[in-house]
Amino acid sequence: MELQASPAPAGTYQLFYRQAGNGGPAVVLMHGNPTHSLLWEPIMPALAAQYTVIAPDLLGYGQSQLAPPEDLTLPRQAEHMLALLDSLGIQQAHFIGHDLGGGIAQILALAHPERVLSIAIIDGVCFSNWPVPLATGMRWPIAPEFEPTAVIQEMLRIGVHNQSMLTPDLIAAMVEPYVTVKEPSALQAAAFALEHHQTEEVSPRMGSVTVPTTILWGQHDRHLPPYWGLRLHQAMPQSYFQVLPECGHFVMIDNPLMLTEQLLQHLQRAAMAQTLAAVQQSPRADALLQPQ
Repeated sequence: MELQASPAPAGTYQLFYRQAGNGGPAVVLMHGNPTHSLLWEPIMPALAAQYTVIAPDLLGYGQSQLAPPEDLTLPRQAEHMLALLDSLGIQQAHFIGHDLGGGIAQILALAHPERVLSIAIIDGVCFSNWPVPLATGMRWPIAPEFEPTAVIQEMLRIGVHNQSMLTPDLIAAMVEPYVTVKEPSALQAAAFALEHHQTEEVSPRMGSVTVPTTILWGQHDRHLPPYWGLRLHQAMPQSYFQVLPECGHFVMIDNPLMLTEQLLQHLQRAAMAQTLAAVQQSPRADALLQPQ
């Protein structure tokens, strides 16, 4: 797999993104707090065989540009995702979101369904289940354990079920952009944008989402327990819901193969739904449905 990594304009900002594959529909992989797009590298090769895979660093995270908290909210991050796609010449995409990215996917499906082919929410923020105390603690890091780089390590440690997968090299790679590209205080600024009302405002309308939806949750998620996945599924009765065994919050670290298989199945279901909708909307289908 040839992986490209570079910045691109997204409105008035620059977003860093990784891309693999150059054919097929676009799949946008959106990370959460306090990670960045490197989180998705284990699953990108298999998806890139059939899709154009784009994994951005959210604004204010990783190697993307710094911004004030008012531009780092989930509704604004959703707009930045569309602005990035505009600059890449992509009109529609499948949006797959983890943690904060899951909240962004919900907002996109409601606010811009014409741009959304499907959504997959992986251990996502929803309702009032966020932000977790470690994240809000970064706003005023008066104790060493709330220093941003220490929080990254602790959130990964708590969020990975299979600790053997959490190697020192992986931890170092997750921390690295906040040490070499920007100051650790970047995560502190981003923490001020974390506000559960951003998902609570859309939760009453989640049942009206019409795009194919998959909800995946780690069985042992200690940050956002699986209860929230079930509740989200109940609010979206047309969705597919699956608990992933022996996985924590970071399922792409615990079992990247299992997650990849689940996402490929999701994309196949979305393609089948799109084909069925096209058939039902065709003039020939209308003619066949007319009484003889």
